[in-house]
Amino acid sequence: MKLNGFCSRKGSSWRHEGVFLVISTCHYGVNANEITSKLVIDAGSGRLIPDTFFGAFFEEINHAGAGGLWAELVNNRGFEAGGSINGTSNIYPWTIIGENQSSIIVSTEGSSCFERNKIALRMDVLCHRKSCPRGGVGISNPGFWGMNIEEGKKYKVVFYVRSLGRINLQISFVGSDNGVKLASTKIRWKDTVGAWEERPGHYNDIWKYWTDDGFGYFEGLQAYVSEYAVWKEVAGNGSLYAAVAEAAFLIGLEKNSDVVSMVAYAPLFVNTNDEYWIPDAIVFNTYQNYGTPSYWLQQFFIDSNGAIFLNSTLYNSSSSIVASAIQYTNSQDGKNYLKVKIVPKRASLENASNDMNVELAPYSVTSFDLLI
Repeated sequence: MKLNGFCSRKGSSWRHEGVFLVISTCHYGVNANEITSKLVIDAGSGRLIPDTFFGAFFEEINHAGAGGLWAELVNNRGFEAGGSINGTSNIYPWTIIGENQSSIIVSTEGSSCFERNKIALRMDVLCHRKSCPRGGVGISNPGFWGMNIEEGKKYKVVFYVRSLGRINLQISFVGSDNGVKLASTKIRWKDTVGAWEERPGHYNDIWKYWTDDGFGYFEGLQAYVSEYAVWKEVAGNGSLYAAVAEAAFLIGLEKNSDVVSMVAYAPLFVNTNDEYWIPDAIVFNTYQNYGTPSYWLQQFFIDSNGAIFLNSTLYNSSSSIVASAIQYTNSQDGKNYLKVKIVPKRASLENASNDMNVELAPYSVTSFDLLI
């Protein structure tokens, strides 16, 4: 290919001198006939893509916040789950430590010291030091499908206690498999801001679980305009097929970024213990995480925010490819670059067998779906 002239940009102004870039590609259709495509890019005209175009979408689904991004390890820490401000509540998944009700009685009541979060747990200890079961009495919390306690890390425990007399309290991390003590010593967004102790929490009636709203709606992430994802059968738990289709869709959004101001993939997170919706971009549990192909697809568009979308024309004898071009400034070296995105669609592979040679284009991503 041949490139004449130059273009550069500083801020929102940029200059050019008659730059046209011609890229020719060859690919093969259903009948293995060579199809030639030509992409002509006019680097002398273009428009700015909004700085906020590609963003991150957060929704309290699949335990993305409670038991996910939010660092709180205790599940239902304020004992509010399933209750109301003036009534009793459900302490699940807390359990009682003690042999029977002759040692301790546990209930909830509206006597908390926090005005907007009145539910408190009441424990009536009926035994004395000598008559209590070995190990004492109290309550235990399993976290969100376990707590990933790692050696060498510090964990902060905060609790508020009101007592009629002197008490002896002990906090412990206990192994779930053998009981060995590991360590001792309608969404109302206004309810999701402020001191966490004052947040009443709410029951997520769409996805059917309680959230303490510790990860508030206005803590880091703001409003969005639209979301996208390929789902149902072709997507499974996350597939390359779905990611390629999403790439073609995003190229279309780039072309229309003058009328589409923001877009984000959704849902972003899924906890493997509570999969209400699949696929998702990031899969995690209490100690592991990985990105699906839809997550890694985002890497191809990280330079689009604030870039210049260049006018281009694709001369193509087939509908099997989609293409676009942008000019962006690299944040590390400050230089301007031209990025061309070409997304192929599905094509048949003729004469597939156990022994075959397939020629792939350089720097391409190729998926083979073979019947076995």
